[in-house]
Amino acid sequence: MDSLSPEALFCIAVTVGAFVLFLTEIVTVDIVGLLAIVALILGGVLTPDEALQGFANPAIITIGSMFVLAAGLNRTGVLDALSQGMKVLAGGSRVRLIIALFGTVAVSSAFVNNTPIVVIFLPVALGMAAKLDLAPSQLLLPMSYASILGGTCTLIGTSTNLLVSQVAKEHGYPPIPIFEISGAGLIFAAIGFLFLATVGRKLLPRRMSVSSAVDAGKIREFVTEIMFLPDSPFVGKSYQEVIGKIPGIAPLMVIRGDDIYIAPLIKNPATQFVRAGDIVLLKGEPGAINAMIERDGVTLPPELGELIEAEQKGKTVTMVELVINPNSPLLGRTIAGADFRKRYGNASPIAVLRRDEHIRERVSDIRLRLGDTLLCVVDETRLDDLRNTGAFILLEGVEQRLVRRDKAPLAASIMALVVVFATLDILPISVLALLGVTLMVLTRCVPIRLAYASIDFSILVLIAGMLALGSALEKTEVIHAVATWSVTALDDFGPTSILAGIYLLTAVLTATLSNNAVAALMTPLAIDVGETLGYQPAPFLFAVLFGASACFATPMGYQTHLFVYGPGGYRFTDFLRIGIPLNIVLFIAAMVVIPWIWPLIPLG
Repeated sequence: MDSLSPEALFCIAVTVGAFVLFLTEIVTVDIVGLLAIVALILGGVLTPDEALQGFANPAIITIGSMFVLAAGLNRTGVLDALSQGMKVLAGGSRVRLIIALFGTVAVSSAFVNNTPIVVIFLPVALGMAAKLDLAPSQLLLPMSYASILGGTCTLIGTSTNLLVSQVAKEHGYPPIPIFEISGAGLIFAAIGFLFLATVGRKLLPRRMSVSSAVDAGKIREFVTEIMFLPDSPFVGKSYQEVIGKIPGIAPLMVIRGDDIYIAPLIKNPATQFVRAGDIVLLKGEPGAINAMIERDGVTLPPELGELIEAEQKGKTVTMVELVINPNSPLLGRTIAGADFRKRYGNASPIAVLRRDEHIRERVSDIRLRLGDTLLCVVDETRLDDLRNTGAFILLEGVEQRLVRRDKAPLAASIMALVVVFATLDILPISVLALLGVTLMVLTRCVPIRLAYASIDFSILVLIAGMLALGSALEKTEVIHAVATWSVTALDDFGPTSILAGIYLLTAVLTATLSNNAVAALMTPLAIDVGETLGYQPAPFLFAVLFGASACFATPMGYQTHLFVYGPGGYRFTDFLRIGIPLNIVLFIAAMVVIPWIWPLIPLG
């Protein structure tokens, strides 16, 4: 490594800096991608044309198109039909229902980006948990795992697979056929499901969700505020009488003008009795909060909502739960600062739940984070405004979602057309994906506005940045140097040990970094390692492809984990306890399956 050029050392510094930013989450992943591009241009490593070439990469086009195709299937009710069919097939059997859930999620994820799959099936799984008297934590994480395992069964199952295929093509190797990985993927999926049905089932926590459950007698509660009106019948009564004995509610503090009094309120003479205008910060279950707000003389502070006014105007209001997702424009903003009601269908957030954290500040002043759950009151006629924003996941009322069911056969046919033509290799998959998007829009399966809104541009920008960084590492021969060093260090142990090293390194990096970023950086390395060893790079490529999807041990490992984290009531240690053994089992399987399906063949 001593012979590396200054440009190579600069590339290494940029790579390390990108990893640090990924880990610390100081900025979002798309900003990391942009910073990498700018740094490589300013550092003179890449020309502007070279650095920006990633935005024109066919993988970017394909991945963006898959988001739109998934939106078309979602909006036309195709995915809903799958979930309803699942319930019919399962009948009333608890075991069959769980198998049907995981099987449907896995099969769907093999052909559709797994993020919308988990979004669709999340409320279905929550409803199943209530029906079967199960803790949501026993279903949601396995469902997220099932979506990942299903995604490894076809090339279009995840954006990572498409990215590995495109990078291999750019290095002179044929693109991966759509079902090339299906044999190995099905084996990994079967092993994963067997693990989850046996050992994993015993490791899953029995922890209730934000909506209902009790964890070892400890209620997981939302935080909200109430205000006592001047004519409230409770004015002058003791807090012990008004709040202290209400099941499911506990006061945290009283705000009286400029004074703040922290609980316990009952023992404090200053807060022993209710005064007009008192604002009380409470924690409680959604049902108890709703019951408290509906009492005479009790309302919400103006910053949160106007539920009573809405009801007086004859509106039908309902209560829903919204989970802040990774792409939400609300991240880092307060409810008051976001002008929530104006932007989101006149919805009024009345409470916030943040996992495993005690909140003791005004609800309207809380800066929202990924995974926060908002308890909202909304006019039932405006629910679609919430569902179409993409700023959060709606956990209640999903069965009432407006869909164009008359377009469902058309949307399913378009998706089938893309898959069949890709299988027959009639056109490049990027062209087929664009064709599918065009047909979805022209046939109004998905309006053009929602088509653009469905694309996760942050992922596309990240991939473009990591492709630029990968090109720079190749251009400065850093990848070749690392490949040579790896081969020298492990050569005495044989090529299988190097294959294992590539898989493990990819899987470990994926536990904390974006799997797309890891795939973009590791794929050129895998190719170079194979060529340096004198072997066809196929087994090393597939070690990266499957290793980049082996992201089970941390909630940061995959976006779908973040969706189920809050609703499932999970803790970081839950992922470690289940994910690490699953990773080990799949690593052992990979070391058998990959060399078996893609043998180590010398170059010739």
